[in-house]
Amino acid sequence: MQTATANQLYNALSRLSRHIHRMEHWMAGDVSEGQKLHSGQIRLLSLISQNDGASQKDLAEEMDVRPSSMTEMLLRMEQTGLITRKQDENDQRVMRIFLTETGKKAAVQSSVTTHDLTTTMFNCLLPEEQTQMLAFVEKISASIETLVGSDAHDTHHHGHHGQQGHHHLSFHSKNRDPHSHF
Repeated sequence: MQTATANQLYNALSRLSRHIHRMEHWMAGDVSEGQKLHSGQIRLLSLISQNDGASQKDLAEEMDVRPSSMTEMLLRMEQTGLITRKQDENDQRVMRIFLTETGKKAAVQSSVTTHDLTTTMFNCLLPEEQTQMLAFVEKISASIETLVGSDAHDTHHHGHHGQQGHHHLSFHSKNRDPHSHF
C-alpha cells in the first residue's frame, strides 16, 4: 500500500474510533436508578452477565485490561450496587464476580442500548459490507497484535487518561516513510 493511502486509512480509522467513542457517550442512557456507566463498564456488565461468577483475573484478560484497572472498575460497580465480589471457596486468592439483582436489570438495559448503538452505527452498510469490514478489522487487529508482541496486554493502557505516558512503537520497514509518524 502506498504510504499516503496508509496514512489516510490510519487517520480515517482514528477518526472513526473517536466518533464511536462519542456515539457511545451520546447513546449511553441511565442503566440503573439514574446511574450512567461508561462503555467499558457496560461491556464488563455484559461479560459478567454471560459468565456470572467469573474470576476477576479472567475478566481482566477477556477485557484486555490490567488487573489494577479491573479492580478499579469492579470497585466502582460494587459501590453502585451492580456487582458483588466474593472470594473463591477453594482458593482464597481468587475473587469471583457476581451480578446483583440491580446489576442483572442494568445488564438487560445496557444490552438494549448496545444493540441500538450497533444497529444505528452500522445501518449505513449492507450486511455483506459489514461482513467484509469485520474481516478487515480482525485482520488489522491480528497484525497489530503480532507487531507489538506478547507484552502488549500488560502495557497498552499505560498512556490512557493521563497514566504514565504512552508507549511508542518503532517499526522498521523498507516501505516506511522515514518522515511519517506511523
